[in-house]
Amino acid sequence: MRVRDLSGRDRFKLTQELMAEMIGVRRNSVSFVAHALQEANVIRFSRGHIEIVNVAELNKATCECYRAVKLQYQRLRFSD
Repeated sequence: MRVRDLSGRDRFKLTQELMAEMIGVRRNSVSFVAHALQEANVIRFSRGHIEIVNVAELNKATCECYRAVKLQYQRLRFSD
């Protein structure tokens, strides 16, 4: 979701390996979750390309830390 927030797009290039590096987990953990989200028709992915097809469901799948970080970012960005 963060990449979507920053890019403003539902389609982007992003490998599972890079996602794993970004969040500090093994690539197979990202692969497991990506497959589950694809099976649930939340995302589509293929060879470094990801498309979010159901933003509402993806939002439901995010942890509370994502919402907290997003809220704090908005506060800091618009505090002037």
